[in-house]
Amino acid sequence: MKQMQRWTWSRVSGALVMSIMLLASFGARAEDAFPLTPELRSSLNGPDATWPADPAVPDLPPLPKTDDPPPPSDNFLYTRFWDGLHPPKEGPPARRPRTRPVTSEDPLEVDVIFSMRSPYSYLVSNRLVWLHSNYNVDVNIRMVLPEAVRSTKGGSGKAGGAFARFYFVPYAMWDGVMNARFLGVPYKWPVPDPIWQDFIPVVGEHYLYVHPPEKQPYISWLVRLACYAQLKGKSIEYVNEVATLIWGDEVPHWPAHVKERFNRIEGLVYDDAIEYIRKNPKEIDSIWQGNAIAQHQAGHGGVPLMIINGEPFFGGDRFDQFFSRLRENGLTKRQEPRAPFTTKPLRWPEGQ
Repeated sequence: MKQMQRWTWSRVSGALVMSIMLLASFGARAEDAFPLTPELRSSLNGPDATWPADPAVPDLPPLPKTDDPPPPSDNFLYTRFWDGLHPPKEGPPARRPRTRPVTSEDPLEVDVIFSMRSPYSYLVSNRLVWLHSNYNVDVNIRMVLPEAVRSTKGGSGKAGGAFARFYFVPYAMWDGVMNARFLGVPYKWPVPDPIWQDFIPVVGEHYLYVHPPEKQPYISWLVRLACYAQLKGKSIEYVNEVATLIWGDEVPHWPAHVKERFNRIEGLVYDDAIEYIRKNPKEIDSIWQGNAIAQHQAGHGGVPLMIINGEPFFGGDRFDQFFSRLRENGLTKRQEPRAPFTTKPLRWPEGQ
């Protein structure tokens, strides 16, 4: 009888140990999926693929509808549309609409529509942070969902919008590298991509396929953290920390470092942010939805979109014109820089 008990216990113990080992191995597999390898990423193409669970990403409520809002009929560009024959409804902005001095207590204020998946948003961020830190202007970063998600109309497959142009993605990949070299900023297309979109093989069966919002592993997390930062008045600090982490080629697997970077921002605590997002998803989502409305009120759908007095300046290559408009509005330098701090951009408007 004792021999039978020992044998039974031995079998139970062995089964238990085996179960624990199997569970541990499955857990290890999830961990070992990152950093991504080319072979693993290639296996994740097509609508039937499942992204491996990333331990860095918390569970969050699903996103609401991600479609773009309709453009308002009174947006900036519609009301100033001029075909050379019919006069526009409104003229160009006044050269100097503000008469009172611009000071640190009474600064200018601008909005910047920003996407965490846009290389061009990242590439202008160093100049935006320097501007905010060293001049009397509040740069309000307003995060939106990337076009790839917005233009799929709820996840119908291949992205529309700019992605419908055959040259858009290959040129953006090349242009990002060339721009970064010109601007003197560290850069590499992020791995993993903040948006799960199939690129390889180029023009392959699933080329440009965008996985629906409910399957996206990273973007709702990043955008909602940005919205929480905006709610707390820390959106430019968020971009300075997290966009640089994602696009600056600093670490092998950037999601594992988001929490630490977020916690660097004075006044923000990552765990508090996640708890707040879970408890208040409608409030948080209303922020990026409101940002999208502001983007369309300016008459545009692209990023980065710098807006002053309702006037849009699209793309980092419009930064100098944007800066010129700020000067026309009385822009002045701060006596002392303020946080967040950054190095002076290599390409800064001449004489400034």
